[in-house]
Amino acid sequence: MSTVAHLRRWQTLWFAARINVYALSLAALWTPMNAVLIQARVSQTTPEALRGSAVGLISLIGIGLAALIQPFAGRLSDLAPLGDRRRPFVVGGTILDLLFLFMLWWAPSFSWLIVGYVLLQISSNVAQAAFQALIPDLVDRPALGLASGVKNAFDVLGGALGLVGVGLLLSGGLGRTFLFIALTLGLGAALTVVWVPPIPPLPAPWRATSLADLLRRVLTPRAFLIDLRGQRAFVRTVVIRFLFLLGLYPVERFFFFFLHDRFGVVNVARQTSFYALGALLLGAVGAVVAGALSDRLGRLWTLRLSIALTAIGLLGTAFSASLVALVVAGSALALGSGAFQAVNWALLGQHIPAGRGAQFYGLANIATAGASALAGLFGPLVDLGNLYLPSAGYLVVFALASLFTLSSLVLASAD
Repeated sequence: MSTVAHLRRWQTLWFAARINVYALSLAALWTPMNAVLIQARVSQTTPEALRGSAVGLISLIGIGLAALIQPFAGRLSDLAPLGDRRRPFVVGGTILDLLFLFMLWWAPSFSWLIVGYVLLQISSNVAQAAFQALIPDLVDRPALGLASGVKNAFDVLGGALGLVGVGLLLSGGLGRTFLFIALTLGLGAALTVVWVPPIPPLPAPWRATSLADLLRRVLTPRAFLIDLRGQRAFVRTVVIRFLFLLGLYPVERFFFFFLHDRFGVVNVARQTSFYALGALLLGAVGAVVAGALSDRLGRLWTLRLSIALTAIGLLGTAFSASLVALVVAGSALALGSGAFQAVNWALLGQHIPAGRGAQFYGLANIATAGASALAGLFGPLVDLGNLYLPSAGYLVVFALASLFTLSSLVLASAD
């Protein structure tokens, strides 16, 4: 590789890092929120015998409702007649996030916990819809794999940052952990304003002409409509994403209780944070390597390998007889899922029409949020299985989850 090409690659890498900085903040919010903090708050507001169902309910309602928001938020950002149609939505959504984080920390009952979680999901999705369009807005197609790898590595590293911060601060109370997350969100939004160039509005025939016209265009079912005949590759990639994540998210959702019930781990909130940290760092490696590899060897080949590795990790997690075996299975799971996220994101990016990144990624997020919401339905199965045999519910749920992930491999392998 020539010196010029080498410099250009590093310049591309640095540019990708700058436009994806908000991914660190989002992951620092949602990884510890879904893996530790919601479970901790549910434990404080719900009887122990119903905690699995309670976590499932809050996931189903909160994430399910929020999944419907992002396509509308995406069209709002795409069509906005503003000098910059991305960063204002990132900043506005973040400001609301801070308010709803306080509500989650304060919530005195399970009903208030659900309200706070739903509102946080909605405001965060408004910011995310605008942010995740930056890659197709600013990155040329040949570099999509690298940029997507950086984005997903930041997802993982941000999750690791959030888990470390929460793990270190939990002994001082939940208030400190929520403050830490709030500061991380604010910093990410501020750096986005400084580092990301403005994205100009669409040409006159496509953008809204006024606030009333914007609302009219956004608040219609067209936010969910695309030309299925012309976008079959995009739809297929979204379905693969949904099936894959429907296998991955139940493990994330119930891992907190799994460690305690299956292995008798004490101080489970802190231990969950640190057990997940190593897996997240491996996921970052998987994301960067797979993203760059897919640019050279092909995305579908890399995608299939990542799905197979993840399914092996899921089955290993389900049948782990010791914490050592769990670490080995979790390593495979982390590498595979990190690789999948990078390659799948690049595939989505290359199938999105120019200028419509926020709406199309918003539609893709229905797969992400929908899988996360439906993972909550496994909660009663966990409680029911554990009622008859200790830890049996986790074995059934994790094994079933691996079948969903394998089904995404079948679809990815179809001609």
